[in-house]
Amino acid sequence: MPCRTALRPLAKRATFLLPCLTLLGFLLASSATSLAATRAPRATDGAPSETPSTSSEPLRFLLIPVTGLIGVDVKSTGVEEAIQLAQSQSWEAVIFEIDSTMGLLDEGLAMAGRIRLAAPNLRTIALVRRVGGAAIPVLFACEEWLVIDEFEIEEEVQYAPSITSVLGTDRTVIQTLPTWGGSADSVSADLTALRTAARRSIPASASKTTRAARNALLDALVDPALDLQMGADGELSTTSRGGDRKNVPENVIAVSDLGPGITAIDLERTNLSRTVAIGLEPLRLALGVDTVEPQGDPGVLLIRADAEEFGNRRAMLGNRIDSLFSALDGIDSLSSSLPWSMERARLVDPTSPRLRDRYPMVHIEGRWELAPDGIKAWNAACDRAIRRWTGVGITFRELNGLVSHAETLLQEIRELTPIPEDIDR
Repeated sequence: MPCRTALRPLAKRATFLLPCLTLLGFLLASSATSLAATRAPRATDGAPSETPSTSSEPLRFLLIPVTGLIGVDVKSTGVEEAIQLAQSQSWEAVIFEIDSTMGLLDEGLAMAGRIRLAAPNLRTIALVRRVGGAAIPVLFACEEWLVIDEFEIEEEVQYAPSITSVLGTDRTVIQTLPTWGGSADSVSADLTALRTAARRSIPASASKTTRAARNALLDALVDPALDLQMGADGELSTTSRGGDRKNVPENVIAVSDLGPGITAIDLERTNLSRTVAIGLEPLRLALGVDTVEPQGDPGVLLIRADAEEFGNRRAMLGNRIDSLFSALDGIDSLSSSLPWSMERARLVDPTSPRLRDRYPMVHIEGRWELAPDGIKAWNAACDRAIRRWTGVGITFRELNGLVSHAETLLQEIRELTPIPEDIDR
């Protein structure tokens, strides 16, 4: 049977630990100055310039984590609530800390759509640890890309304590990661869907240069035969190395060698992103503002609350599914035993010719009546028949009760919103 639908508390705690630590790093790196401000100027080329000019206006931003499994650990409804909070408070920016490589593409596209719609009123910034699969549209929906230079992760080791590793700028920061579907056609369809979703997610505010560069990157990510080529003017295009897989020209980024994927260093070479250290001062310089003001952790809390609510709904759905299976098992068992129970009841019918020899009779006052031993045998046979037919009646009531319970559970399940794993169940 597929995995249980309930989310594990420890997994959820780990999912939301990274954004909380990032926010803590921002807060410890520098003290925030609370000043009212209009929206800070945004970059027009999709990534901060190499030597960004600073603005005297502070940038008040809300940190929104997009971590874990898209569609389970983070939902589009939670992202939308966090964006609405930032807009209602007239904050200037939202920073999406992305560390996700798995999930539901439809949910990732829904998140991207909400981010894209917010771009005219908010500066949308991606702060990237690792991105893949369903999280790619979320990244492409952000106007600006910042890549964390290095961070620690804990890896589980079989039969040993977990170990801590440091991932630097040589890590693969974006990777396509299509999902397994059992055939080459399903992988191709997944890549096509990912390309379409990411293209649709690019914000309208993106410049022509940025849009072309992102499209080239996307084309290379979804086609294992393609790599990225940088022109003399920095323009990105796709290229194919053909059979020569060893010699990589200096102006070519070997996206196809990484799954396809691209490292943090190479992504910065494309001018689509800028690498930053965790802290308010590096963030301020990268965004080209005089000061930055993190607005606490309501974004983290909103995402977590939404994920927990969804987890509770999935747990409820899982409970209903398990109960339905139990009811169906009971129905199958009772319906299988019912014919034999009825046959056993018929076998002890007191009026059956097979039992006539058990009821001796005597002639008294001109009529035949059951003898005393016959009366005892008749009463015993009636009691036995009553017990067995009572059992048949109880089985019928239990069977009807299970059928009604199963119908109720099925109706409750239909009213809930399942994800593909639950639909398969």
